[in-house]
Amino acid sequence: MRETITMVVTVMAYPAISTKHGETVCVAGIRTDQLMTSSWIRLFPFKVRDMPSTARIHKWDEIEVEVVKASGDHRPESFTPNLDSIRVVRHLGTGRSWSERRAVVDPLPLDVTMAEVEHRQASDATSLAAVRTGEVLDLEITSRPTKELDEQRQKAQQAVQQGDLFSLGDRHEPLEPIPFNFHYVTRYTDESEPRRLKIIDWEINQAWRKWRLEYPDPEQRIRDKWMNELLAPGRDPLFFVGNMHRFQDQFLLLSVFWPPRR
Repeated sequence: MRETITMVVTVMAYPAISTKHGETVCVAGIRTDQLMTSSWIRLFPFKVRDMPSTARIHKWDEIEVEVVKASGDHRPESFTPNLDSIRVVRHLGTGRSWSERRAVVDPLPLDVTMAEVEHRQASDATSLAAVRTGEVLDLEITSRPTKELDEQRQKAQQAVQQGDLFSLGDRHEPLEPIPFNFHYVTRYTDESEPRRLKIIDWEINQAWRKWRLEYPDPEQRIRDKWMNELLAPGRDPLFFVGNMHRFQDQFLLLSVFWPPRR
């Protein structure tokens, strides 16, 4: 059953390539069309680079979109979007101490630790959540294996060659695989060992692509941003996390919400 919903986009992962869908992005956010409640929603598949640049959405856009419950993904938050139906309602800025964004995020259920997120997933199939950051110890930046990068480049080239000839988008170049993996290492009070949370946010990957041309040490610039700016003492950060479709007990870090501390 199709329905038209309104949501604020809070998560956009870096594009990935699958055999079934080609190049796609996982987009998720918070519904704003439900009275007296806030809930997560995931849109997949979402082909961002196949959309005209004038019609592309961005994080913190409030959009209206027609969706249907995903048939091959039984996670409760997963829906399939009609990309032709998307209409951007407005963009939520950072003025007045991020008040517009906080008004959407604050009503969400908030977990204190990742163990609490996993407990909810086991009990009610929760697959998207906002959680406290814990004590962040490090940002690990590790090189990906050469073989893995070569395979990703080959898939990206094939995706372009087999792309939709009638696409209205601006995508001409294959998707560039990022040569690094990014992980936050964080400690929660209810666990004896620190956790490594893999970051798949579009923002950190695009930052590397941009900053490699602007800084002699782009990895250090990323470390400064994600450790010293997003997690600064004057900020009140949260992690937005989501699990994997195939391995639903495994969660990834989808985005960092880092408003000023009140």
